[in-house]
Amino acid sequence: MGKMLEDYDHLLNIDYDRDYKIPFTTSDTLITTSGRKTESLNGKWNFSVDVFDTFIRKKFFEESYLDEQGREKPVDFDFDKWETVDVPSNWNLQKPEYKFFEGTGVYTRKFQYNKRQDERVFVRIGAANYESRVWLNAKLLARHQGGFTPYNTEITDYLVEGENRIIITVNNERKLEQIPSINYDWFNYGGISRDVELITVPNAFIKDFKIGLIPDGTYQNISFSIKIDGKRQDNQTVCLEIPELDIKINAEIDLNGLASGILTAKPELWSTEKPKLYDVCVTYGQDVITDRVGFREVKTVGNKIYLNGRQMFLKGVCCHEESIENGRAMTLEERKHMIITAKEMGCNIIRLSHYPHSEQTAKLADSLGIMLWEEIPVYWALCFKNTETFNDAENQLKEMILRDYNRASVVIWGVGNENPDTDERLKFMKKLKDCCKMIDNTRLTAAACLVNIDEMKIIDRLCEHIDVVAINEYYGWYYRDYEKLSEIFANSKMDKPIVISETGADSVVGFFGDDEQLFTEDHQAKMYEKQFEISNGHVQGIFPWILFDFRSPVRLNPLQNSFNKKGLIAADKKYKKMAYNVVKKYYHSI
Repeated sequence: MGKMLEDYDHLLNIDYDRDYKIPFTTSDTLITTSGRKTESLNGKWNFSVDVFDTFIRKKFFEESYLDEQGREKPVDFDFDKWETVDVPSNWNLQKPEYKFFEGTGVYTRKFQYNKRQDERVFVRIGAANYESRVWLNAKLLARHQGGFTPYNTEITDYLVEGENRIIITVNNERKLEQIPSINYDWFNYGGISRDVELITVPNAFIKDFKIGLIPDGTYQNISFSIKIDGKRQDNQTVCLEIPELDIKINAEIDLNGLASGILTAKPELWSTEKPKLYDVCVTYGQDVITDRVGFREVKTVGNKIYLNGRQMFLKGVCCHEESIENGRAMTLEERKHMIITAKEMGCNIIRLSHYPHSEQTAKLADSLGIMLWEEIPVYWALCFKNTETFNDAENQLKEMILRDYNRASVVIWGVGNENPDTDERLKFMKKLKDCCKMIDNTRLTAAACLVNIDEMKIIDRLCEHIDVVAINEYYGWYYRDYEKLSEIFANSKMDKPIVISETGADSVVGFFGDDEQLFTEDHQAKMYEKQFEISNGHVQGIFPWILFDFRSPVRLNPLQNSFNKKGLIAADKKYKKMAYNVVKKYYHSI
């Protein structure tokens, strides 16, 4: 009877997923890929949506067609005959019937591997939304949550000579306890949206490398930290070189595998006008990593923001990671176009809303010369009392910071957006801010804080703990009386910088009319003219919402058609609305 029940386990066991909820892979496992030769697993993968989680219920990962008695078992799948999709991509754009699918998708492919001694192999997933799991040759090796940051897992002991099968399951269901939660103003793309690659390293290798200018006002003290993983043999030092600065040192490695120190040099500072980058090389035994790194100092003094000792007004814009053709799996050319478009408009900073964008974007920003505000999706209402929710948020924050620590363009870490000012939320957000400063005290912290409409004042206890106080306000759109914005500025005096992190109005492409008529290009243009007029002298930066129109199913007005149309440019990223020229004229005038 017991054996019979086991045969029907996939039908009768409501807790079928229990054995596969292994501990989540975290930031502790991240390996730097800077300058490393990796083997790409991008390309065509076999794929199927899995509405009922049949892959796990029936243990398809075993690929076994015979039972214990050698009898042939009926099967409901054939991996190699499934349809193929590109990795990276989003399944929502593969077929019309997948457009709004939320659930599990199963990706699989085979790859060849020739075993070599004295090496370790890891698989790295750049991002997969939201919970994903990695299986190699029928063995579950990793489970990760968070749809926008990378993770990796070691596969050395599970590789076989010749052909190997990798399976990645991805589930994008919105859940209350997740980061973000169940309600947000963007499209819930599913799937593997960034690169999948193999990293091969020696038994002992360079796991992590951080370098940056110490913000002490001297512009000549450079701190570095190098983490070695694995059993070390004779090599007790690691070599750090910056040839253009005539730097070559051998740093001692302590018992914890860490080498750190401070270098003295006079680098040419990175700026938006001249984004100077230096080649940096780190060598440990046979392991070598390289990176292109800029050195700059960002800080606040009173209510002003400074880059390399020069006061900066943040001429910003917000951007989602999305294109009509590719969803969140944007191409390198699309990312470059976004940055160039923002710079042509006069921007010196982009707010990458509302989650970590691809690391490619930060590398492009380094070389093209534009600052970045990066943030995690601690967005709107969350389960702030839930310990697991905080652990999720903290891990996403760590993965983002560790990934982009060496990017000079990143000047602000964002810890949240438009959250209610409760005791639980304050504790939650303060711990995130403390986490930022513990890992990285060279950058500013910020969050979109709350305005008390009754008192017409910025009243948010989080303001005391962050470096830059940001507010989202839509006077001229959700609130029609512009003068109320003047009241907020008059009532909100504080000894730290205030920036407008969002402001905007929807407009439909080619819809013109009276400048007080909603959804016209004329009204959107007037809204920005009034915003600049009123905010002038009161804020240290402004970030129009948003550069491009984007998909958002919460937008139900027929004129919106499931798009947030507050873009200065249409979703095709070509048509510039009237407001674009208003912003461009203002930014080029200051």
